[in-house]
Amino acid sequence: MASLHTILILCHIVTAAAWFGMALRLGAHARLVVSLQGEGALIAAEDGVKAVRMMGVWILLTGLFSLGSLMLGGGYPGQYQYHTAAMLIFILVVVQYTLIRPAWNGLREAVTAGAERKTFSKRVAITTGIGHLLWLLLLLLMFWNRFATVL
Repeated sequence: MASLHTILILCHIVTAAAWFGMALRLGAHARLVVSLQGEGALIAAEDGVKAVRMMGVWILLTGLFSLGSLMLGGGYPGQYQYHTAAMLIFILVVVQYTLIRPAWNGLREAVTAGAERKTFSKRVAITTGIGHLLWLLLLLLMFWNRFATVL
C-alpha cells in the first residue's frame, strides 16, 4: 500500500501543478479575447473554454488524489493541516465550477453576442486570482510540518 500511497501523492502534486499552470495565463488570455475582434476573438474565446474545462478536470483529479492519499495514509491523525488542505481543495473545486467557469463562459457569450467583454475579462482575472490564493494556502499547508520546525 505504501507504493500506491506514494503514487497518489505524486499524482496529486502533478494535477495541482497542472491546474496552477493552466490558470496562470487565463487572465492574460481573457484580455487577449477583449482586444481581438471578429473571428479571432471567437477562436481565442473557444480556446479558453477548452483550457477552463481542462482546469476543471485537473482540480477534480487533485481532490480525488488528495482524498485517496489521506485514506491510504490513515487520515494523518493529529495533523490538522492535511484535513484543512483537503477542505480548501473542495473550496477550490467550487471556485472553479461556480466562479471561473461561468466568468469565462460569460466572456465567450459576450464575444458571440458582440457585447461588452471587459467586465467578464476582469471577472476571469479576479476569480482566477482567488483560485491562486487558495492554491498557495494549500501549498503552505502541505509543507506546514517543515515550516513549523524552522519557525
